Amino acid sequence: MRTFIVILISLFSFSIHASNEDTLTLSLNDAGDDIASAIREGDASKLAAFFASTIELSVPGKKGSYSKTQAEMIMREFFETYPPTSFTITAEGKSAAYSLYAIGSYVSDAKTFKTYYLIRRADTGFTLHILKFEEK
Repeated sequence: MRTFIVILISLFSFSIHASNEDTLTLSLNDAGDDIASAIREGDASKLAAFFASTIELSVPGKKGSYSKTQAEMIMREFFETYPPTSFTITAEGKSAAYSLYAIGSYVSDAKTFKTYYLIRRADTGFTLHILKFEEK
């Protein structure tokens, strides 16, 4: 009987752990979808909601580590200069525990940009740590 109880407790603990991992994976994927949507809409405010306190950002003419506020202003200017026609994810995957990367193609009128971003788990949810737009 004692062995049965130990096995039951072990199975219960494993199912809770697996359930938590599934929930975190779903949240990570949801964050990735929301970020892609913000880029597709050219919405700097919506995108900035996911920025880490410091983000590595690269757009034409600007490259470096910026505060959340600076990065939002840079992205607002980028979206005004290059309004989105389309944005599609071409590849994505998990790079480490609770990290997601995505590679995409951002099209604005006659210009196309290869886009890359990296999301990581943080205390408050998932945050965007790297965002790059490189002209093709």
